[in-house]
Parts: sequence; structure tokens; C-alpha cells
Amino acid sequence: MLLKDLVVSKCNVREPKTDDEGIKDLKDSIKKYSLISKILLRPGKGGKFEVVAGQRRYTALLELLGEDCELPEEDYILMQDLDDERASILSITENTQRSDLSPVELNKAILTLNRYKYSDKEIAKILNITPHRMKRLSTLAQDIRRIPEMGQAELHKPIEKSLFNDAHLDRVKNIENEDIIKDVVDYIIDKESPPREVPSIIKVIEKQYDQENPPLGDENTKPAKTAVEQSEIEGPIEYKHKGELKLELHGDEKILKVVGKGAENEDETVPIEHYMEYLLHPEKFHCFVTFKMKVKPVD
Repeated sequence: MLLKDLVVSKCNVREPKTDDEGIKDLKDSIKKYSLISKILLRPGKGGKFEVVAGQRRYTALLELLGEDCELPEEDYILMQDLDDERASILSITENTQRSDLSPVELNKAILTLNRYKYSDKEIAKILNITPHRMKRLSTLAQDIRRIPEMGQAELHKPIEKSLFNDAHLDRVKNIENEDIIKDVVDYIIDKESPPREVPSIIKVIEKQYDQENPPLGDENTKPAKTAVEQSEIEGPIEYKHKGELKLELHGDEKILKVVGKGAENEDETVPIEHYMEYLLHPEKFHCFVTFKMKVKPVD
């Protein structure tokens, strides 16, 4: 059997790669020791044979020896009656034992096993991953579309070699602004930030973005007045700070005070009427404030 008679099976969970560092190591190993692990094949169409497991070994041999090289019988196993389900399971099992599948490849494996009606618990056991990781990997194919190319490239690498993996993606996928997503992903990769730091990175970049891109004013957009100036509720109303809203009594006047620093690095007073209106008609407000209501009644 010649190498040119082989094709990679559609059931092979690995993505085709020619620039993988592991391919170079395999070529060096083959030169020194020949092929240590056998390639698993099944009959294909048009007289070809499909590589079910051993794609990287096949690629290394192809680059090293050329397509006209003979593949000795002792270097492969040919399984005649191997259907798609069993072929997929064998490919997944063989590759997960190596523990170097990329998030994209793991996603492909999960979708394949889902197609064959395996339960979530069975899939997690087969792939040797936690149920929590399996859950976030299962949506990776749709979540990855909004990630810039640099981040997508990292998701095609094994997790131990990647600067942006599925744990990072899980924390940035819900950002609405794609410019902010790009800035966050670029920062993570540039600084090699671990997933636990991502929420803080997002907050800093969102704040910077808000300062550099203030909302466009129009006749319907007016800054919020103080309790003394406010005679009636007008909207939309803008607040550009984050903090905890606390009910206080100043003389005969009840106010909501934001405990936290705003854009001017000072606490800001918010009329209670504004907050009540926010609860009833949130669509009238363009809020950057995170409302964490902690009411402390005043005697």
C-alpha cells in the first residue's frame, strides 16, 4: 500500500495540519526509530483507504518520504467493517489519550458524539473533561464566530500551548461591542493573561471605551439633574458610573447616593425619583451604572 492511496477519514477528529510542531518531532522520531504506533485504516471510496487514527503520523510520513513511499504492513491496521460511529469513537479515544486536542477539535468530538446519542455524562467521560468544560465547549463553534482571527488561531491549538482558550472565550463571548471584544482578546494574548483575570480586563477596557466614545447628545438626551433641580422625570437619563445605590435622608429630602467613584472621581447624588422611574421604565435610561440596590432605611 502506497501513501498516496491514503486519505484522512471524515471521522478523524483531528484537524489537518502541516505546520504543527508535533509533526516535526514525529519526523525526527520516525528517522530515528521508524514508526512506533500503527496507523488505523478502513476501506474508502475509489480504491483509497481512510486514515481513522494516526493522521499526524500519516502526515509526517508523507512529508518525510513522499506519496510514492510504500507503507509496510507492520505499520498499519486495516479494519474492514468499521462504520462511521465506531470509526469516530476510535479516533476520539486514540486522540484523547494524548490529551493534546485543541478546543476546536474537542468541539468537533462533542458534536460527533451528540449525533450518535451519547449522553453528556458519557461524552465527558470519553473525552476526559469536566461536565462544566464540556458544556462551554459544546457551543464553541457558534461562539468563535465573533472572535478576531488571532483568537481563533489560538483556539485551534492544544490548551497547554494556547494563549486564548475556551475558558477565555466563555468570559468574552457575551460582550456586545465587537471592538471591545477585539481589544480584550488582543490584550489577553499580548499579556498572556489567565482566564481568571478576564472580567477585570473587560471592565477596564469597557470603561476606557465609554470615555473615548461618549453617547451622542440630542434634544432628547439631557444630563441628570440633582434632586434640587429636578422637577419632573425626563428621559433618556444617563449615568456614567458604577457603584452601590444607598437610600439616605438629607433634611426632608430622600436621595439615592451612589457609593463609588464616577467619571470625575467623585460620588454622585441620584434623585430617588430617578431610581423609581428606572425600576418602572428602564427603557428611558441609557445607563452605564450597575444598580446594586442596598437600601438602608433612615429613621
